Amino acid sequence: MKQAIALLLTLLIQLLSLPYTLAHTYYISPNGHDTNTGTSPESAWRSIAQVNSHRYIPGDTILFEGGHTFAGSLHFHQGNIIGMGEPIVISSFGAQKAIIDADTSYGLYAHNVAGIAVSKLNFRGSGYTSNNNHGILFYNDLPGDVKLSGIVVEEVEVSGFQKSGITIGAWNGNSGFSEVRITRAIVHEIGSEGINTYGEFNQNKTGYAHRNVYVGHCHVYQVYGLPLPDKHSGSGIVLSDVDGGTVEHSVVHSSGMGNTHCGGPVGIWAWDANNITIQYNEAYNMSAGTGCDGGGFDLDGGVTNSVMQYNYSHDNEGAGFLIAQFEWARPMHNNIIRYNISENDGHKNDYKGITLWVADQNHNGGNRDLLVYNNTVFADKAVAQSGGGVFFKSGEHHNVHFYNNILYTRNGAPLVVAADTAALDVLFQHNAWYSEGGSYTFVWGENRYTSLQDFRAATAQETAQGQPTGIAANPLLLSPGTAGTLGYPLDIQALRDRYNLQRKSPLIGQGIPVPLPSPFTPATQDIIGNSIKPDAASDMGAIANTRPKWRQWLKKLF
Repeated sequence: MKQAIALLLTLLIQLLSLPYTLAHTYYISPNGHDTNTGTSPESAWRSIAQVNSHRYIPGDTILFEGGHTFAGSLHFHQGNIIGMGEPIVISSFGAQKAIIDADTSYGLYAHNVAGIAVSKLNFRGSGYTSNNNHGILFYNDLPGDVKLSGIVVEEVEVSGFQKSGITIGAWNGNSGFSEVRITRAIVHEIGSEGINTYGEFNQNKTGYAHRNVYVGHCHVYQVYGLPLPDKHSGSGIVLSDVDGGTVEHSVVHSSGMGNTHCGGPVGIWAWDANNITIQYNEAYNMSAGTGCDGGGFDLDGGVTNSVMQYNYSHDNEGAGFLIAQFEWARPMHNNIIRYNISENDGHKNDYKGITLWVADQNHNGGNRDLLVYNNTVFADKAVAQSGGGVFFKSGEHHNVHFYNNILYTRNGAPLVVAADTAALDVLFQHNAWYSEGGSYTFVWGENRYTSLQDFRAATAQETAQGQPTGIAANPLLLSPGTAGTLGYPLDIQALRDRYNLQRKSPLIGQGIPVPLPSPFTPATQDIIGNSIKPDAASDMGAIANTRPKWRQWLKKLF
């Protein structure tokens, strides 16, 4: 009998504890009341203050009524999130998205917690000049290099915040976040950064704060930039202190106008990071403000084992594709730029379609082991006043190889400029060079050459085993310089009708296979998805079909 009573008491205790151990869905509605249970639309809570005061367990769901506005800031921390497991979902119910009106504060702040999925909400600040915070901020400052796992941000709109739209941040050694996904976010009218990650920077540390970060199908624009005295601002998507990250299928544009500092802004870039892939994106109309850069894409200080591929950059004030090693960065090596298109980048500050720069000192060996192949760069000096093909803004570039690229200029834009050749270990082989009207310009140190033949003879570039390589001829692109803006959602296939090679192009089948270092694998397709055989001779440039040998033979006949 005593055992039966004990069993019943145990069962009763378990039943009484169910509200605290089983996941619930909580509803928030302007028609609700904070004294309600919140567990149904009919008994909904009313305020964000009530949401913040409740304690949640893994698997709980928090739903705001769509089409309505809720004033306040969501705040999650170790005091109101208990345990780990299934993610806590924060979203809307009904046909529309709910609006979180943060006024001058943050939209959502999660401190030292993860396992959170935020979706289908609009976060609205008072405006980037009056707000003083982030739209969505996840921040980890736990001791002991702790990685908190599981952040999902999808189908949100974030606008009107001063510091950033969406930030994954950390500042305590290598503590940070892992398994982060930010997808289909629309971020605009922001002050400093659109979407970014950061950690505690230290030139001498090993490891990274964040691991496995994915940003995809996002639209970032009107990140104005702020007049900060010691920091650049106005970038679109930035990954830093990340080991393993991808940014893809995203569009960044019309940002950076208020920046006053050098070192940025750039549309999509990474710095102090390893194993980063930036692919299938568009960046345009980026401004440097009164500072520097304003480029489309960038692998910057301390980036290793990373690749920029299948991207389209155009009409930026800075470089289309930048490699830069700033002072006091960690070592930078083993990166790739391939199958990208730059159209009329370099509107100011001497930037070109592809630009490489290393700080004068304290740069940890400069930029090393870079492969640049099968890109197409078009520059019309009448449109991009300082634009051109390739620009070495400094020396200290070591073991850098250019293969199979198309470098095409109009109205006298230079094909290549090397300001400092004293510490420049660079090799050009099997590239295509063309300047309309025959105004070829190669600048190498203090010397200037007006033909590929003279450039080759003086510098030994475009030679292999004593034999000439490279082609100086019209590549017969379909309609270069006219691709303009592709837009969001991004349809990169639209580049086909502008940068494909015409049937009689001299560049068909003239590319060479490019040997790749570890951990990279050969590209199996070009920028618009055409199949490539890594061991076969491809076309030059970013749209590079591998054609059967019989088609190449027919081309020679006809």
